[in-house]
Amino acid sequence: MEWTERQILETLRLIEDSDFDEVKLETENFKLHVRKTGAPAALAEIQAPTGASGARASPEHAAARKTAAVVQRSAGRAGGEEAAIPEGVVAIRAPMIGTFYRAPAPQLAPFVEVGDSVKPEDTVCLVEVMKLFNTIRAGVAGKVVKILAQNAATVKRDQVLMLIEPS
Repeated sequence: MEWTERQILETLRLIEDSDFDEVKLETENFKLHVRKTGAPAALAEIQAPTGASGARASPEHAAARKTAAVVQRSAGRAGGEEAAIPEGVVAIRAPMIGTFYRAPAPQLAPFVEVGDSVKPEDTVCLVEVMKLFNTIRAGVAGKVVKILAQNAATVKRDQVLMLIEPS
């Protein structure tokens, strides 16, 4: 199987959004090694297939190598996302990639609504990963001012789920 640049980039995005620190992926004609910790930037190494086909020098593989080399695990967040968070408001973020749920079951009321007061230990939502439901707590006392994630939608790691104004 020949990997396209699009497949490589999507794989790198999935790895970046995962909780894995290091991933090694090998197929018959392709090797990918990504390490997210231990260095300021993610280290990515792509080895093109060898052989008489000359694929090693193809523009697709060169572009993939270049793209993989600049993949970085940023300590901060994307500027646009941070700009949307008002000063003095706490962002509740997804700890992992998964499915966001506002309620413990479809027929039950949501954990919180906009305007609700919460305590640090209060459950505000769930993030489901492979049939395991992870409880997300407020972590701060305050009032829910905005719920940004859609119920039953996929969320990325570190995505802002809701905003709480501390009391």
